[in-house]
Parts: sequence; structure tokens; C-alpha cells
Amino acid sequence: MYVVVKCLRCHNLVLGNTRYRTRACPHCGHRMVLRGMRALGRTDSSREAVALIQALKRKEAPES
Repeated sequence: MYVVVKCLRCHNLVLGNTRYRTRACPHCGHRMVLRGMRALGRTDSSREAVALIQALKRKEAPES
């Protein structure tokens, strides 16, 4: 299972695999414990998780 979480340090979206206990943010390097973090989304495939991150980024982007 894959989860999308928000990094506690830089607030970027991060894709994590629940098979592992921790995940390092690819943006700032901060290591997070996945269990106990608020998941913004959960999927069974990494491809769906990437699509979810893209949708969340579009939703958060300011409209010009």
C-alpha cells in the first residue's frame, strides 16, 4: 500500500510505501515515521499514488 503524506519540515507532498517504517523526503531529506502521519491518500499502486500527488498539487496551485 502506498500513502501520500506532507513533509513535516518543507510541506511538500511525499509518496511512501507502507512496507517500510520510515521515508526520507526527497526535497529536504527529513526522515519521517510513516505510521501515525496523516495520510492525504492511500492507493494500492505507485502509479495511482503519483496521479494523486499530481491532482493534489493542481488543487493547491494558485490560479492566475
